[in-house]
Amino acid sequence: MPDKGERMKTHIHKKYESLTIEIKKIPDGNFRPIRTFCNKRNTVELTTIGENNFVVKKYKVPNIFNRIIYTFFRRSKARRAYENAQRIIRHGISTPFPVAYIETKRGGLFHTGYFISEYMEHPTLENIKENIIEPKEIELLKEDFINFTITLHEKNILPLDYNPRNIFYYKDTESGHYKFALTDINRAKFGNISKYKDTMRSFEQLGIPANYLCNAVTEYATRRNLDIEASLFFILYYRIKKRVKKMTRKKLKHFIKRDKK
Repeated sequence: MPDKGERMKTHIHKKYESLTIEIKKIPDGNFRPIRTFCNKRNTVELTTIGENNFVVKKYKVPNIFNRIIYTFFRRSKARRAYENAQRIIRHGISTPFPVAYIETKRGGLFHTGYFISEYMEHPTLENIKENIIEPKEIELLKEDFINFTITLHEKNILPLDYNPRNIFYYKDTESGHYKFALTDINRAKFGNISKYKDTMRSFEQLGIPANYLCNAVTEYATRRNLDIEASLFFILYYRIKKRVKKMTRKKLKHFIKRDKK
């Protein structure tokens, strides 16, 4: 149950206004999880409200500094996820339909955010190895994914968490091609996307092996009439920068552990 003095702001899409009472009960924990997708920093659960399958994402309570920021200066992650989903849909890009967002306050400051969306029953690219797909289908999927990425960038949409866990895929029976949808989009950039610096960060976030990465970037640059060498320079720069950062953290942990002995 919420603490005394807790205040709650709820914004529900007009499509689901009839479920207002049930949706407002979510912060109290008055819903039955059917499946838990994630229970780490944030909690992501599947539930049923009425005859609808919804995904409820509860964001981790931020530190006191960020609670102040989200109260007075910046939109919460839950609100950004809702509004970014609406914006992406308007651009013709698929994402789970935004149902509602909820923000709770304690002591006058932002406390917890919830984002509720429709359930999209498709696998993510992270799970592609679990599915038996012929080599021919893999090549088709790669080609369609590059086209999808080009579409995003040409529409000036840059997801900032563009990794396989956040990209759904499925094969369209009519066209015979693969389609994609984005999730976890509270972090996204719209407009003024640089042709190299920003777009290459998208590819780096995919975390694929260097040989496949270079092939994908070369194909992407060719289709967009970009300088291939410039594209490869930026992608390798980001890959090396990430590796150096990882190595530095590992060394620091080693020194700290050694000093404690």
